[in-house]
Amino acid sequence: MSEIVIREFQPDDIESFHALHDAVFPPVPFEEMRRWMARDDVTAGVAVEGGRIVGEIPLHSRRFVLRPGVIVRVAFEHSVCVDESMRGQGVGTRIQDAMKQFMRDRIDVLTVYRGGERSAAYNHYDKNGLTDCCYVRGWQHDAPGTVGEPLGGLLPVEGILEREEQFAATMASANEHAGGYEQRLPGFYATAFTQLEAVEMGGDFAALTVERDGRLLGHCILSLREQRPVSVMELATRGGDAAMALRLLRGACAVAAERGVAVAAELHDVGTYTPVFEALGFRPQPRGNMIMACPLDWERLANIVWAPQGELSGVRVRVWTPQEEFVAHEPGGVPSREITVELKHYQAVRWLMCRLDLRPLVAQEIATVRGARPGDVEALSRAIPFTPWEYQRIDHI
Repeated sequence: MSEIVIREFQPDDIESFHALHDAVFPPVPFEEMRRWMARDDVTAGVAVEGGRIVGEIPLHSRRFVLRPGVIVRVAFEHSVCVDESMRGQGVGTRIQDAMKQFMRDRIDVLTVYRGGERSAAYNHYDKNGLTDCCYVRGWQHDAPGTVGEPLGGLLPVEGILEREEQFAATMASANEHAGGYEQRLPGFYATAFTQLEAVEMGGDFAALTVERDGRLLGHCILSLREQRPVSVMELATRGGDAAMALRLLRGACAVAAERGVAVAAELHDVGTYTPVFEALGFRPQPRGNMIMACPLDWERLANIVWAPQGELSGVRVRVWTPQEEFVAHEPGGVPSREITVELKHYQAVRWLMCRLDLRPLVAQEIATVRGARPGDVEALSRAIPFTPWEYQRIDHI
């Protein structure tokens, strides 16, 4: 048996790379795979034995909104596979370790959409330092005809792309309070409709819209596949308007009823539109997907997410975990004093991802702060504040 080499994907790997993917996942045309892997924002970690790819973790780099106004560079893992003969030998872990090195200067956080918390695949990410940052739940309506109300014709993909600025603006308005989604830069929707998982899934995309005087006030992007539930991929209304969201969802239910299928969605329990789905009779399932994350440069990420606080302007803030130790805030000049936030690894990840409120954890002695003075914990909680996330299925890889 020849030695296994772990490295970054190279263009000459494409045939073997494609063959392994299609042996594990729904097959995609070779030219689609070549197109995807040739993108500037796509790469992969691979394991090579005797010139053949025996393990691969594709990566798609994105600009991700952690909280309003705070955007970080992330790389989402997807379509991860290891040759059946190599499973259980640590190949995936070795690829993960290599990616954390060669991606370190390109991204801030390694991320993945994952489900199955009791599965071996989930445990692979967990043991490699990726931490749950949110949970989303599947919701489904099996009798959409009982609540559906036609809203007009469906806007095809071409129409969405022509109006991408308006769709992005509606998303921004709906999520002024939140993070947890990819920034809607020019080209986002074109990528979403042609990304690798979309090709694996097959089917079409289309949108329902609510407009006034030519101005887009709300939209609902749907995935349409034969004999499969209509899937709500993105729902956004100006200012998070719930009544408008209700109209759009009734329209989606009418589309599903006409096709003779159910309607499905994935939502945060405390999401802006979750009460609207519930009011229409959608039923929740056990929690499913989550976003998992692992910072690659902890101090760099802390500098990005830190919101200056007057009380801490002269204070050096260290963070200690059993696995990491770093400076979250370095004041200009000589520090007046120093405090250390002591957390578990997963808590530190969630804090830097704006998904943990430090104050109640300290009050419960789940987290500790060495050297703190009155008011410091409150200031730390404001410096990296907990932020609600609004997951959108269209972001998923």
